[in-house]
Amino acid sequence: MLGWWTIGRATGVGISAGLVSLVLWPLYAAYQERVLWPFAAALVIAALSGASILLITAADMLLRRRGQSLRPVRAFDLAVGTALTVPSLIQLGLLAEHF
Repeated sequence: MLGWWTIGRATGVGISAGLVSLVLWPLYAAYQERVLWPFAAALVIAALSGASILLITAADMLLRRRGQSLRPVRAFDLAVGTALTVPSLIQLGLLAEHF
């Protein structure tokens, strides 16, 4: 169903959204109401991309037995997925306190 959504695409979209949220973060501190929705949208996209990286990697690890040569790649995917998901969800939780 989502065969076109790969780890590579999720990484590209997630890192781009993460960089956008890093740019919008100081702007949100200065102009909260004006930048709230773009900032929140960038965080949601980064979190969803990171979560999809983690899910795709977990499914690949469970369904396909591959050699040890892919362990560094899987470790990188897990690190990127976690780095996108956790900070984004923390910041989204802090934004939710304002509502």
